[in-house]
Amino acid sequence: MPLSDPQHLVDGAVRRRRRMTAWLIGANLTVALVLGALVAHVLLTSHRAYAAQARDVSEGLAAVAQLNVAAEMGRVDAVLRATAGEMERLLEAPGGASDAVLNEVLNARFGLLFGIEALRASDASGQVRWGTRLPAEAPAWITDRDFFIRARDLSKPLTQVTGPLVSRVSGNWVIGFGRPLVVRNRFAGVLYVTVGVDHFRHLFERYDLAPLDAMTLRRDDLRLVARMAPGSPAQGGIGETLVSDELRAMQAAQPRQGTFVSTVTIDGQNRTTAYRALDDWPFVVYAGVNNERFFKPWRQQAWTVASLAVLAWLLVALAAWQVHRVTRRQDRAMQALADQGKRIQALMRVSADGIHIVDRQGRLVEFSDAFAEMLKSTRASLLGRHVSSWDANQDEAAITRWLAGVKAGDRQRVDVQHRRDDGEVIDVELQLSVAEIGGELLVFSSGRDVTQQRRLLREQAAMLESDLVGMARISRRRITWRNRAVERLLGYGPGELQGVSARVFYWDDEQFEEVGRQVYAAMVERGYYRSQIRMRSKSGEAVWVDFGAVPLSDTEIFAMAVDITAMKAAHEDLAHAAFHDALTQLPNRVLLYDRIEQALALARRERQQVAVCYLDLDGFKAVNDAQGHDAGDQLLQTVAARLTAGIRPLDTVARLGGDEFVLVLTCIEDGGWRTVLARVVDAIGEPIVLSSGAKVAVGVTAGVAVFSPDDTVGAHELIERADHEMLRGKRDGKGRVRAG
Repeated sequence: MPLSDPQHLVDGAVRRRRRMTAWLIGANLTVALVLGALVAHVLLTSHRAYAAQARDVSEGLAAVAQLNVAAEMGRVDAVLRATAGEMERLLEAPGGASDAVLNEVLNARFGLLFGIEALRASDASGQVRWGTRLPAEAPAWITDRDFFIRARDLSKPLTQVTGPLVSRVSGNWVIGFGRPLVVRNRFAGVLYVTVGVDHFRHLFERYDLAPLDAMTLRRDDLRLVARMAPGSPAQGGIGETLVSDELRAMQAAQPRQGTFVSTVTIDGQNRTTAYRALDDWPFVVYAGVNNERFFKPWRQQAWTVASLAVLAWLLVALAAWQVHRVTRRQDRAMQALADQGKRIQALMRVSADGIHIVDRQGRLVEFSDAFAEMLKSTRASLLGRHVSSWDANQDEAAITRWLAGVKAGDRQRVDVQHRRDDGEVIDVELQLSVAEIGGELLVFSSGRDVTQQRRLLREQAAMLESDLVGMARISRRRITWRNRAVERLLGYGPGELQGVSARVFYWDDEQFEEVGRQVYAAMVERGYYRSQIRMRSKSGEAVWVDFGAVPLSDTEIFAMAVDITAMKAAHEDLAHAAFHDALTQLPNRVLLYDRIEQALALARRERQQVAVCYLDLDGFKAVNDAQGHDAGDQLLQTVAARLTAGIRPLDTVARLGGDEFVLVLTCIEDGGWRTVLARVVDAIGEPIVLSSGAKVAVGVTAGVAVFSPDDTVGAHELIERADHEMLRGKRDGKGRVRAG
């Protein structure tokens, strides 16, 4: 509500001097009501601004914590999935895998994670048999653990989360991540990770929390997992569900995210709290900021503004009383009242922390207590000082030039920096209004300390400009904004991606359209999208990324991408090592059985034969004993190369161990295997020159099992038959080829 014009009151008093008493009473009441309304409006607006600042800070902290905690759990899940796959392959091998091999795998994967207590696995009965830091005494059982029960009953492998609970091995509070092991379509046990809840508390210690602020991680059923509240008298007990009614009501209405103000039940502190639910995990992060530090300046401002309003009303009342007593001095008194009213009107027109007035020479003539507190100074020290004494960027000459150009009625809003008396420089949002009072030009100013707000904006900008996580805004599949990480990730220079189509990231139009359909369908269904995508860099190289997107509007999305090319390559190396012989790089026993089963299926369909040839080298032990193991390894590698060169691309050669090899000859006619095997045997028999210069030679004894389209035998039976024929050939004098 605008203030009444004080000059209008002066004119009315001149015209109605005879009725002054009644009019003055009404005028005083009107001024009191107007001042009261203005004070209420100013303080309400200011209170909303401080509340919004507290809300923005808490929401920013909650958003960062959500990303960090989700990333931590995502890393655990990724390692669990990769490790589970490797263990299942080992357990599926004939005869399974030894405890030593499985423990070696788990210990290696344990080193990929930090902040976890243990990486262990149980068998199907629930006994913990493999992993890190196993108890030396009686074996541990997890039969009654929720993640074991749920994993055992799952129709497909998924990571299950349980806790917080007390570890039976360490005695610490932990969160458990469990994933079922499935071998030959049967439940074979559970692979699980225990993460100490202190890991999440240490994660929250990285944030710049003020005293009595709080960061909290809870399950979606409100059980406390970890809490960090500097200076708080109580931190809460793990597993407790002691929360405020406001939290329960807000989370019931908005389960995924929200903001509320409440007195926290744990320690009795009043906070503005923002929460964010993790998309893929049953957890919620809470970020609470202490309202005392945000509203203390507002209470000081309220006291100052209210005091000024009361002072203004008292001055008006005193002026009216003087006018009533001395009518001959009415014009002078009312003019003084009008001048004072204009000054008060200008001061009350702006809402900020520090109100101050300077004259045409740039000297301070009046100011509020909040302005002195902003500069950490005193009234006696500030009164009469020049603006340049606290302006951190403008000297006296520059300020004098600016003042020479202003005129009554001018208004400005500028961002400046003030230097406090203790030397600290703060960011200030300054609103200016120029008025002429009593023939003197005065500049009325209101400054608000926005240092913390600007710092928060810079921190948010720094997060968006991360060099690790690529981020972009995409409108109608065109890039409207991107950070440096996107350009670095895909090999583009600064500005090259601005405004271009997202098609440049994909290999062809088909992939571009397919990913687009998946992304927008997922965001309609779930509100987000996440997948691993192979993208194309500027140089044409493949770049694997962990890609996620959320909608900003009907036409715009916010996308994030993390480079996982190295992880993909490592996974492929692990897969190769699991199915190939380390010395010769030939398929091992596990892959051999798979290749045989594929060959048998093709033979039944094409009505052709498959020959499985079991080869054992004659004379290998003599070479190994005489020339040494290195020479023996070189001989085996040479034999493997000759075997590979002597077969067709659709055939398979594998090493079973020692000096035993197996050929799988696919899609052959009756007796067609004899020509291929004879060529291979002759090639192996050629002399081999070792790196030492020695020349050696070995022979071959082979057993052959032939599969016809109407046979019902499988890979195991064919290998056993060929092995049996090879042993008969050995007994008959070696260097033989026998078929059964």
